Amino acid sequence: MHMELYYISKNDLFDLFSRLTQANRVFVPYDHKGRFVFDEFDPDKIADIQLGGIRQTQPFKSFINPARERLLGGEQRDRKPVIVAGVKQCDLNSLVLQDFVFLKGDTEDPFYAFHRNNTLIISNDCTFAKETCFCLAMSGQPYPREYFDINLSPLGDRFIVEAISDKGGALIEGYKTFFRVASEKDLAARDAMREDVSGQVREFIKKRGTPDTAQIKGAVKKEYNNLAMWQDFASTCVECGACNLVCPTCHCFQLFDEKSQQKIGRGRVWDACLYKTFARVAGGANPRKHLYERLRNRFDKKFAFFPEVLDYIACTGCGRCIEACPGDIDLREVLKGLVNGAWNKPPHD
Repeated sequence: MHMELYYISKNDLFDLFSRLTQANRVFVPYDHKGRFVFDEFDPDKIADIQLGGIRQTQPFKSFINPARERLLGGEQRDRKPVIVAGVKQCDLNSLVLQDFVFLKGDTEDPFYAFHRNNTLIISNDCTFAKETCFCLAMSGQPYPREYFDINLSPLGDRFIVEAISDKGGALIEGYKTFFRVASEKDLAARDAMREDVSGQVREFIKKRGTPDTAQIKGAVKKEYNNLAMWQDFASTCVECGACNLVCPTCHCFQLFDEKSQQKIGRGRVWDACLYKTFARVAGGANPRKHLYERLRNRFDKKFAFFPEVLDYIACTGCGRCIEACPGDIDLREVLKGLVNGAWNKPPHD
């Protein structure tokens, strides 16, 4: 559903968040030494709230697909509805894949479905870009267009508010006194800010020479058997799995059973395809025992497999993996190597 556009002052928004905490768990992004991290809303820390900026260090997927979750034998899940504010479009785009994996298969994952249905998403325009941002190359943009309930576009000391879901519309209707109808001048200012940030991203893409989705198509398959190239790509990888764990589209997990105090429980944790044990089977065989094979599998899954089965490139251009990698493996440089058929290995500090 598309609704009328409103605006809300920053003070009124934080007042609204305070009221919402009575019946919901409300999470907002805080500025922690230049990095943006989600935490529960605290009215005593509103000076540190960053509703703008760029995407958070923590991927949004952790709210609907927790990094560690007890499935059996644990305490009752917290049924309190969750509201997450400040989500950026690069995280919203990942919902296409997460929903496909956990909701649209032969069997719906009840745990993911619970979190997904129990979470209201208040997204947020980016107000600047970083050098590692390349969402436009991955057919995205630095402001939300879809997959949210309510979006906030920062505009000085207030926000332009847009709701596109029934849940978002109901929240606005329930607190209508906080909102005023936005003017054409407000919308023009919002659009100008969006174009400015998009221009920043375009400059970073141009400077780096990052290939776009059209150029990437078929590149992984073309170089799939170029073992020397893949071995070079993986030469500084330390198998930490950071790229998998911070990626908004990665979704693999493993189950574990445990027994304590005569109680048996089952849980699941995020897994990473870079780990040596990821593909190992019960008999001990491992179809991807070499590190370069596991790195190749990651790129094949994102840039070949999902485009084939879902018409979706499983990278949103958030740049988290670039910042997280201790081996200085830059996904953009790997893609350039695959597209160009040549690998100019960057110097390793």
